[in-house]
Amino acid sequence: MATVKYIFTWTILLVISQITHAHPSWGIVVDQNENIYFADILHNEMGSVWKLTNKGKLELLFENFHAHNVSLDADGNLITAHGENNHTMVRLNSDGKIDTLYHRLNHEEFNGGNSTYTPLGEIVFVAENYLWRVNQYGDKEKLSEYKLGWSQTVYADENGNYYAPDIGDGLGKLIKIDSTGSSTIIATNLISKLDRPFDRHADILMGITLGCDGHVYVAELAGKRIIKVLDNQKTETFYISSDGWFPTGVDFFSGNAYILEYKSKNGHEGPRIVKIDESGVKTILFNYDNYQKGAISPITKDNTNWFWWIGSAAIITLSTVILWIRRNKKLLPITKHSSGR
Repeated sequence: MATVKYIFTWTILLVISQITHAHPSWGIVVDQNENIYFADILHNEMGSVWKLTNKGKLELLFENFHAHNVSLDADGNLITAHGENNHTMVRLNSDGKIDTLYHRLNHEEFNGGNSTYTPLGEIVFVAENYLWRVNQYGDKEKLSEYKLGWSQTVYADENGNYYAPDIGDGLGKLIKIDSTGSSTIIATNLISKLDRPFDRHADILMGITLGCDGHVYVAELAGKRIIKVLDNQKTETFYISSDGWFPTGVDFFSGNAYILEYKSKNGHEGPRIVKIDESGVKTILFNYDNYQKGAISPITKDNTNWFWWIGSAAIITLSTVILWIRRNKKLLPITKHSSGR
């Protein structure tokens, strides 16, 4: 009996440790109609894939589906991949039909948890410390001989370039691999230094995208920021999350940035989506904890003070009306009750 109890306790601790070290999703993409698709592994059992329409309606596209990333094909159809137990990439067509694009049981053959569908129609993923592509025969082929130390994400642009972070040295580098397989380090020293030892599960580089300005952007969790990569390995901070939130993914559309955020060390709150327009104005488009029954009420331009003033004015007005009624003794007269003595 004691042995069974020990095994049970050890199993629970193992599961908890795996949950603690789980990385939040980083996938967010905006289509030509400004609908937003994003991945979320916190809700609906193993995870969800959502669509936030340009009208502010939240739609559940996949449930019990462990997706880290989302992409769009040339026709604007959603591409995403399940990355637990079995590894399956699927396409959700505009008519609602789901196509299976690739499926493997072994993550070394296809890592759905660290994959993307490129603008050129390729399936690309990271496994065994290398970047791979699925060829026309359905087999994986190595994209480059560059060996990654530790990487969680992959991104590809429309020019046939591939990007992957490497935090194996604890410093944080961003690697670019061109169509010939040639690799270049385009940025380094990306991980912020904190007052504690480096944590390879928390101090990571995640979502990558190409901005409207042609620069590469990457989410850096230790610094709670989005980094903009300039020329000659120079960088600058584009955005910093506040109030305990941190960014995991970013996409751009029509000059605006759309940032996927979570809260707490391992992303146990959220997700939420923040929009930064070309003038730098911040708008919170969506917060999962605030939505009800598939609909959301956007909170725009940090209107916290406005809500406080409106609420205070409403309370004062209501109190004034009640006092007026009581004093005039018309609608709700105040009567004296006998004690019965």
